[in-house]
Amino acid sequence: MKEFIKYFYEIGMLSRLKRTGHYFAGVKDPETITDHVYRSTVITYFIAKLEKANVERAVLLSLFHDNAETRIGDTNKVAARYFNYKAAEEKVWEDQIKMFPEEIKKDMQGIFKEMNEEKTKEAIIAKDADILECAIQSKEYLEKGYKSMQDWIDNVKKRLKTQTAQKMIETMEETHPEGWWEGIKKIYLDEQI
Repeated sequence: MKEFIKYFYEIGMLSRLKRTGHYFAGVKDPETITDHVYRSTVITYFIAKLEKANVERAVLLSLFHDNAETRIGDTNKVAARYFNYKAAEEKVWEDQIKMFPEEIKKDMQGIFKEMNEEKTKEAIIAKDADILECAIQSKEYLEKGYKSMQDWIDNVKKRLKTQTAQKMIETMEETHPEGWWEGIKKIYLDEQI
């Protein structure tokens, strides 16, 4: 049990580590890795449902997709140019799971491999959700005045593979980030009458 508890503490690091890409783009207080993973996982659920994929598998892949960042941090595209990020991430995963029981270790190895190979429908969906979340976060920053964020959104649009994610990003561009609550106030006021 101690290895599990240590791992749970380690995963807690993700809530303290900031994502670096947006920081490089000038965002003074970017989101944490946990912020990103949570919303990515929620997005994965919806894309998987709409694409008629194995929702549970896609969500599982998304949930674990950035766990290696506890040890190597969030590596932006500038930093990743200077070392083999995939190899470093694989080494972290090996080290993180080596003390787990064989059944769990084998399952975790499968999660890592499937996500990184992006050959299954579920892995493609989880990857689309991962980068779509970056675009959504970038749209929020763009609306706060960080002009360079449009470049991020444009790059994500080129990389999305599922039709659902492509439709989502088109809708995202037309929707103001704070528009989600529009109409809620009216509904509340109408209920009070």
